Amino acid sequence: MEFGTRLIASQGALYGFIASLMGRLDSAHDVLQETNLKLCRKAAEYDPEQPFLRWAFAFAKNEVMAWRTRQARSHLIFDDELVEQIAGCFDSAEVTSEQELVALEKCVDRLPPKQRELVAARYGAGEAVQDIAARLQLSENAAAALFYRLRKGLADCMASTLGSEAAS
Repeated sequence: MEFGTRLIASQGALYGFIASLMGRLDSAHDVLQETNLKLCRKAAEYDPEQPFLRWAFAFAKNEVMAWRTRQARSHLIFDDELVEQIAGCFDSAEVTSEQELVALEKCVDRLPPKQRELVAARYGAGEAVQDIAARLQLSENAAAALFYRLRKGLADCMASTLGSEAAS
């Protein structure tokens, strides 16, 4: 995966990490943007063999600490020890998230072309089930059942892929 793709894919996890460290949502977007700027400036230093989120979380934590320094007069911020404890909780979670994303990509790639197209239409482009059902000349219930089976199959594939990776 290229740097830009990893950065975009990590936005939700980065925002969640930042918001949890700050305890306030009103400034979390600003800190996320500052984090993104720093990550882009340091993109050449990123080693693609390493988990992206672990690297990005370090930048985010530094940006939260910088924000805390600027907000030191406020009594509504977490103390340093609590920030360290919360940040520690994310260490194992981020590896899992990145591994799950890679497993999902592998599993989607294994789908037959028509099923891959359906997944892309529904979950990539956000096409409504009703529209897909009409295009395929299916009832909405039949289309919903089809997507249920696709999601279940992908979940089973991911569990198998992650299980085999954990065993190695």
